[in-house]
Amino acid sequence: MIRALDLEIPAGGFHAIVGHTGSGKSTLLNLLLKFYRPSGGEIRIDGQPLEDIGREAMRSGIGLIPQEPFVLAASIRDNIDMGRGLPAAAIERAARQAHLHRLIESMPQGYDSLLGERGTRLSTGQRQQLIIARALAAAPRILLLDEATASVDSETEQVVQQALAELHGEVTMIVVAHRLSTIRQADRILVLSHGECVEAGCHDELMALPEGLYRSMYRLQQQAHRIEEMAL
Repeated sequence: MIRALDLEIPAGGFHAIVGHTGSGKSTLLNLLLKFYRPSGGEIRIDGQPLEDIGREAMRSGIGLIPQEPFVLAASIRDNIDMGRGLPAAAIERAARQAHLHRLIESMPQGYDSLLGERGTRLSTGQRQQLIIARALAAAPRILLLDEATASVDSETEQVVQQALAELHGEVTMIVVAHRLSTIRQADRILVLSHGECVEAGCHDELMALPEGLYRSMYRLQQQAHRIEEMAL
């Protein structure tokens, strides 16, 4: 349950949502996607109540990048297009934004290259880049990322970070993050705990809080990362 959350995100803004398991991150994302209806208060986009926005407008205006990539046993083009009939230029632009175009061009059939069941021809990171391209292909105004770097390697995480940096200001981004290093450049980071926002600010502001929850989470992740590097 989300309680007493008052949030305004300007167009082109980059907001991140973080917190421990059960803090309300997924609930907030499901509310934004209209999977749940708020029992109190309301959500508006450009002043229009979310409940008044139709399915097609939601589909074209909001792009979702989930944690677990779903890949069809079809061509790369089909996996990005997903039956929307998008022009080739839009598909290529999205692949470039996801930093996947060079890999696709290196394949013998290019964008018509067939992917195996669950995208076995691509690495885990490349599958996530494919999903990013899929979300960007329709030029959405809002981009939602649901822990999109939780299962990828450090190299892919850097690619995602670069893509977010390039989209900053062009697309309104709301990123639910497990890896806090992914969202260091966010305009504003909301720290949820038991359904409430307990801290808010940019990375530097939150790291300056001596007893802050974000600071504690970030330091623990950095320590774990250093241990992993030493074990390699």
